[in-house]
Amino acid sequence: MLFCTVSVFSQTKDETIGNVRKLIAQKEFNKAENTLHNYYSNHSDDLETNWLYAQVAHWNNNNGLSATLFNKAISIAPKNNIIQLDYARMLYETSDFNKALTLINQIKKDKEVQAEALLMEAHIYFWLGNSDKANATIATFKKIYPTSNLTEELEKSIKNTTATYVNAEFEYQSDNQPMKYFGEKLKISKYFSNVLHPEFEIKNYSFNPSQQSLEAQIGNEFSFVNLALKMKLNLGIYKNFNDSNAGICGIEINKKIAKKSNLQLGFSKKPYLGTLVSTTYTLLQNNIYTAMDIENCKYIAIHVGYNNQYFEASNTIHTFSSWIISKAKPNSIFSTQFGYGFSYADSKTNLFESNQTLATAIANFGSNSTIDGVYNPYFTPKNQIVHALIGIVNYKPTKELSLSLKGNYGFYATCDNPYIYLDTDVLGNTVFTKSYYKANFNPSEIKGIVSYAFSSKFEASLAYNYQHTFFYNRNNATLSLNYQF
Repeated sequence: MLFCTVSVFSQTKDETIGNVRKLIAQKEFNKAENTLHNYYSNHSDDLETNWLYAQVAHWNNNNGLSATLFNKAISIAPKNNIIQLDYARMLYETSDFNKALTLINQIKKDKEVQAEALLMEAHIYFWLGNSDKANATIATFKKIYPTSNLTEELEKSIKNTTATYVNAEFEYQSDNQPMKYFGEKLKISKYFSNVLHPEFEIKNYSFNPSQQSLEAQIGNEFSFVNLALKMKLNLGIYKNFNDSNAGICGIEINKKIAKKSNLQLGFSKKPYLGTLVSTTYTLLQNNIYTAMDIENCKYIAIHVGYNNQYFEASNTIHTFSSWIISKAKPNSIFSTQFGYGFSYADSKTNLFESNQTLATAIANFGSNSTIDGVYNPYFTPKNQIVHALIGIVNYKPTKELSLSLKGNYGFYATCDNPYIYLDTDVLGNTVFTKSYYKANFNPSEIKGIVSYAFSSKFEASLAYNYQHTFFYNRNNATLSLNYQF
């Protein structure tokens, strides 16, 4: 360290600053910051040193130091609006919008920095959810620079964001329980501001042979940009036509905790419709969940999640899941991704039971007889572990058409599988008894989606999903129509 310090001090200012600029060009921001750190103690009152050091510290994600150095540079040259513009840009890029607006307001009449200052101001108002002020700033910019097209993308973003969106879905699903249903969903949403983004959704399911359910809910999304936080609330009603109505609700919070990392927390109370029995009456499930997505690595993305699912009968299902997957090359026509996934699921009480009466089982008893069972009223895994390979292929041959294929294959999976047999209790009565054996299986899933944008306002997609698990095979087809007013 002593040798490095002496080496920096022995260089002239031009040599040191020149070397730093070379490191910046090579995106070696950590080395550039270390060089300036050693150099700064003897040049702390130099304008160029403070200015450059502030920029490098920001590029190296040391934003606290960057702000200190920018303020020092501004104190040395308070009338230099280019420094203040650079500081405003740093604040904008770190989502410190209110401080950035204060600086921009002081310098936006200076013709030397006016264009970028106004563009930045318009973008900040857009991100803060104030489309009226964003449009007003754009109007000012276009009046001063009538031939410029620099606001076109932002104007499109504002128009798209504030439009009314309508999504309609038509779904068919079948599995070998056997259960079949047709489903229809309609969702309407409209963005007004960061604290007023309402949504209305209604779902209808028609099950085979004659069950039907209806679900309707309203919600709102709140965006707190300066906190890098979004919160969504929803409240609604669920109607099973064979049973009573029930209230449903949910809350979900998404918090950005790093540049490309996100933490999710949520709770939902919603209908459970995964088994034949669950479609015949009002059965609600509660889910408390959390997940973290980490995408700040250059080549991979990581996901870790946990879900606590519980029902009114005090039964709880714990599910842990994680995956790691390679990143797709951005803006490419064809891309592939590969990864690995792991999941573990276990329930407090296993609800697998005989699907025949005790009397029938006794009457049919024989040396080769078996007793079939079902999960009643919902599926309860026991020590289920899955290690899976993941693959994704995306293809976008034209601007309008996109195709994707996603799949996973459980190359090693086990569970404690229940079985039922006849036994005798302490009183000599014949009873059903349940036990478990370790089972190996290879679950798989594949999903294909074809999407086509007929115009900038209308898009349609067709998806097919096949699932193979230890307990069932499932096919699902969904047509989705999206229209923007």
